[in-house]
Amino acid sequence: MSDIQFALTILAVIIILIMIIFNWIRLIQYRKKNFTENSFLYKDENASIQEEKNPYNKDLSISEKYLLSNLPKEIYRDIDSIAFIKLNKATHAISKLNLRDFIELPHIHVYIRKNEDLWTTTEGLSGSVSFDQILLAIQLVDRQGPISSAHTQTFKMLAEKTKNDLDGSLIWLSHPNIEDDAKELNQFCALVDHMITLTLIPKNNGMFDNIKLLDILKIGGFKESKDGYHVFKGRDKHPLFRITSLNQQPLSFNLDPYIPGIRFQMDLPLTLNCKESFDVMLESITNFQKDLNCMLIDSNKKELNINHIERIRYQVEKIENQMITKNISPGSSCARRLFS
Repeated sequence: MSDIQFALTILAVIIILIMIIFNWIRLIQYRKKNFTENSFLYKDENASIQEEKNPYNKDLSISEKYLLSNLPKEIYRDIDSIAFIKLNKATHAISKLNLRDFIELPHIHVYIRKNEDLWTTTEGLSGSVSFDQILLAIQLVDRQGPISSAHTQTFKMLAEKTKNDLDGSLIWLSHPNIEDDAKELNQFCALVDHMITLTLIPKNNGMFDNIKLLDILKIGGFKESKDGYHVFKGRDKHPLFRITSLNQQPLSFNLDPYIPGIRFQMDLPLTLNCKESFDVMLESITNFQKDLNCMLIDSNKKELNINHIERIRYQVEKIENQMITKNISPGSSCARRLFS
């Protein structure tokens, strides 16, 4: 064997050894990472939990991200403060969940499960149920404002008490700083919570004929809702906009033989596809104008022009985009709960 062949052989052996050592290191790293990912849900009773040492860490662990991706469909991390309790061992002690105290709180949700089973709500729970995980969620804001300080303290106290009573570990999956996050979310809600209102009145200071107006409502696809308003729904049967009297009450055809005007109203946070729905409402208004000889006016009873309509459309699109960016799409189940 020549010197060159010998050198090449040695070089090949060295490369193979390097590859073996590299793959061995990668295998160790993979096993360590895999153990870390699963150590939260499946840990030895004497093991410590890193998440509990720093429950306010905004950098979620893989286990926490897994939990957030498997929340019950009624829970929304963007509007709920969510606490998770993992018990050291499974139990049937439903009485230690403090449910009587929890249900006194507004917009509260309590779920339990064992291992990887589906989450089960505790509403109307009866009988013996084994569980080793608890999910607690409370809504930060509704249309009346942010959650109160008293309710915040009660929720945190009950979460800690439940953890201690059932010998578990507690981490916060979202919004641990409840009061601060509630104030911030409430400011956002105030920014986007708008009702678009467009008014139609007969020309020449006239009155709408009830019979003709009622016929046009039927032809136009409006249905009377349980609260008496005439509502236009989209293809998915979700309300897009409604018609009211000038005092924003349901139309009273039996009480008023003539109606001086009507209002088209769209509740933006509760409306799917706001921009498209706004255009549908404008189309409906155009049909009313043709059939009833009426005009669209502003708050000063001046007829609206195309520029004014375009400015309104721009605001509608702006609000829709703001909500989508916040991960609270208009008309979604999350938005309907938040703006209830």
